[in-house]
Formats: sequence, C-alpha cells, structure tokens
Amino acid sequence: MSIHPLWPHLLVLDFPYGRWLTFAVIFAVLYLIFYLAGSLDAGDGSATPYFFCFVIAYLIPASHYISRHTLEAFSSIKPSLSLPLNDLDETEKSLQGTTISTQIRIFCLGSIAGLTHIYFLLTVEGEFLKTLSSIGIDTGVLLLAILFIWSLLSCVITFLIGNVEVFARLARDNVRIDLLDTSNLHGFSRVAVYSTLLLLGALVAFPLLLIGDNTTWISVVPGFLGVFLPMVYIFLMPILPIKKRVKLAKLKELDLIQLQINQLASTGKSLAEDSEKLSSLLPLLEYKREIRQVAEWPFDSPALLRLLFYLLIPPLTWVGAALIERLVDKLSL
Repeated sequence: MSIHPLWPHLLVLDFPYGRWLTFAVIFAVLYLIFYLAGSLDAGDGSATPYFFCFVIAYLIPASHYISRHTLEAFSSIKPSLSLPLNDLDETEKSLQGTTISTQIRIFCLGSIAGLTHIYFLLTVEGEFLKTLSSIGIDTGVLLLAILFIWSLLSCVITFLIGNVEVFARLARDNVRIDLLDTSNLHGFSRVAVYSTLLLLGALVAFPLLLIGDNTTWISVVPGFLGVFLPMVYIFLMPILPIKKRVKLAKLKELDLIQLQINQLASTGKSLAEDSEKLSSLLPLLEYKREIRQVAEWPFDSPALLRLLFYLLIPPLTWVGAALIERLVDKLSL
C-alpha cells in the first residue's frame, strides 16, 4: 500500500515561511478570480467571497502544519509504545498521508456534499433548473467555490479523523502507563488540541457568511455543522482512551496500596507504640497521596491554555460580525 501526501499539501511551499507565502498567494489568486468574475460587487453587501478566500487559503497550509505536529507528537510517544519496529514504521507512515484511491474517493464524496448543498441553496431561491439557468458568472464562481471547499474540507477532516483514530488505538492498546511520570502521554493531547485548533480557525470565518441582506440558514448551517461536529469527535477521540486507562491504573494501584496499609494496620499494636510499623506506613500514605493527585486527562499546560484561548475567538468574532452588521445597517438608513 503506497502512501502519498494529501493533494492540498502538494500546493504548500515547503521552506521557511513557505506556509505564510502559500496562504498569501492562494488568497490573492482567489481574490483576483472573484474580482474578475464580479462576485465582489454584489449589491447586498455580502462578504461570502472573502469567506472562501480566507478558508481555502487557510486550510491548505494550516493542515500541512498540523500534519508535521502530528508526526512530532508520535515521535514523543514512540519510546513508550509496546510495538515491534516494523509496526512503528508502518504507523508513522500512515500518519503522513493516504493512498491515491482513498483521496480520489474522499474528493468525490466531498463533491457530492458540495453539489447537495448547492442544490438546496438554489431551491431556496425557486425552482432548481430555472434558478440554475439564470445565474451569472459572479454567482457561478461562488457555486464552484462551494464545490471546492466541500471537497477540501472532506479531505482535511477525514485525514485528521484517520490520524486521531490511530492515536486512539495506540492509547487503548499499546502505550505504557507510568503513573509517576505521565509526560509521555502529552503527545495524545497535543494531537487533539492542534487538530481542533485547525478546525476552530475555519469556524472563525463563518461570521463572514452572516454579513449581507440575503443570508439564509442553508448557506451557513450545513458548513458550520460539517466542521463543528467532526471537530468535537477529533478532540475527544485520542484523549478519552488515555483518561480511561490512567483512571483504571490509578484505581488498581490505590487498591494495592490500601491492601498493604490494611496488612500493616491489622496487628494488635497501636501505630503510635510501634515505630517500625509507623515508619513503614508513612511512605505508603505519601505514595497513596501522590497517586491520587495524578491527572487523568493527558494535557500539558501550554496545550490547554492555547486551546482555551482559541475557544474564545469564534464567539468573539460572531459577536463582532453582528455588531458590525448592525452598525452598517444604521449608517445606511
């Protein structure tokens, strides 16, 4: 089975600051296409072309960046995996891309989703075939952008889901749990957080679709749910198995500690009168306290703070978009 990089990643300039340059070039090219097609001159004040410019230009280099972080996270947990060397190599290779046939299949499924969305968008305006025959170049370019962005989102999201499912399998079956040092588990949270942040960045742009007089729920809700629901799955998938295993390991270790404590305390002498027994008991109590304090969620502080910060951005952008639209409405009166 031959693994190939994702087709969007082939567009990324792979040198220092190449991703930033890729974003700028794709944004500029898309902006020029919309400008020449007249899509930017819509009289309803719609910001939909800017949404497509940003999301497409953002997803391609950002997903390339996240794929590199996923490989780094795998390298950090690699020493803790109980897998043969061949299986480790195969697993690492699977995180780098997919087969060409899989990418073609996903592209086709994304195109079908895009065509379905276009169908419902046009039926809102009236009879489908009548509406389709009356669209101009400006609207036609926007419809092609819808088709492309669904294909791109399908490719990126399925790639992220595939990677987090690999990490979930490793978390369930292969990673060794050391309750006194859980730093080797932080790679699982980094994959969850960085993959989630990628999709959060796309959600930030959705308020652009709310700007304008002709905004309908069918133009916003399908795409929003198509990003948000997989994002929740991607976040939870790699960390829930780790939480479960750490919790079970803690309970098992605490039971063993309590058994030893009970054996020491079962003799007739008072602990205050038996200094030898007391000296044996104190380390067990200290160890029990340490095990109880072991965090079950595999988050390191930087990753958690970064996630919390980015979670605040979409609501703030949505509020900002609503305020801007109200301000524009008042000024236009």
